[in-house]
Amino acid sequence: MNKKALIVITGVKFSEVKRDFSARDYITYIEHDNKKYKMNAAAGVVRQLINDYEIICTGYSELDGDILASAFGLSKDRFFTTNLLNKVETDEFVEAVADLKTDLNISVHLVHYGGASDTKTKLPNDSLLAHTWDLKAEALPALIENNCVTLINILQSMKKHEIFEGQSISKVLFISAAAAVRAKQMLGLDVAQKGAGHGLIRTIALDLTPENIFVTEIMPGSTDTGFFDNDYSLDTAVEVTKRLGYENTRDTYPVFTAEQIGDAAKYTLDANCNVRELVLLPYGQFPHLGA
Repeated sequence: MNKKALIVITGVKFSEVKRDFSARDYITYIEHDNKKYKMNAAAGVVRQLINDYEIICTGYSELDGDILASAFGLSKDRFFTTNLLNKVETDEFVEAVADLKTDLNISVHLVHYGGASDTKTKLPNDSLLAHTWDLKAEALPALIENNCVTLINILQSMKKHEIFEGQSISKVLFISAAAAVRAKQMLGLDVAQKGAGHGLIRTIALDLTPENIFVTEIMPGSTDTGFFDNDYSLDTAVEVTKRLGYENTRDTYPVFTAEQIGDAAKYTLDANCNVRELVLLPYGQFPHLGA
């Protein structure tokens, strides 16, 4: 079967299941070497696109590549442990993308997920959720770098290597979060990192549209990617949504799956139009922007 295009996907990560939400019949986990793993948003995109598109991607560890190969059937030579904060490593990865584009002779689009919330700063309760009096402001530079610097580096490298040249339409999808536009109590660090990416991608869209590079921001809400495996994070999220009028517990707090983010990416790539923004929220989480 001829694949529709080559999709560059960044930030793939799997985490071992620590809290099991699979009693909800729409949630499944990945089995690998007798362990269960959760997908982050980028991994969900790979899973939902791999049947229709060629894939090349970056991730955080060889384990991520092993799971992609065993569970999704992605060839090991299509996975790179690239630090997109490093311009040299980014260029090396994009050179591989350019070579693959030449071999396949198909268009290339980008799905960027930089929001892994990585920081070396010790966070209270090991959670991004913290009151203004308690949050660690020194964590912000690393969080914003992961969302913004990585995006600029890969886009500039793709321009340098003429990845989008000769394509009638090119698409860039940036996965942020509903937190980018929907502040909540205790969520300052997450709102700041995602808000920075949100502001940046809106300007990038204005800059790139004249070159027929169309930019979409996908903003998911609470997703079962490992964030809520932390007791404090889940309990705090439950408490904050109660203050918004939603009666949830640990067992009923609304989450959805990384595959649903993958479905949104697939819709955007398949759509014969420019999908500017797409917000996804689990049923019953909270009204977007209070609407």
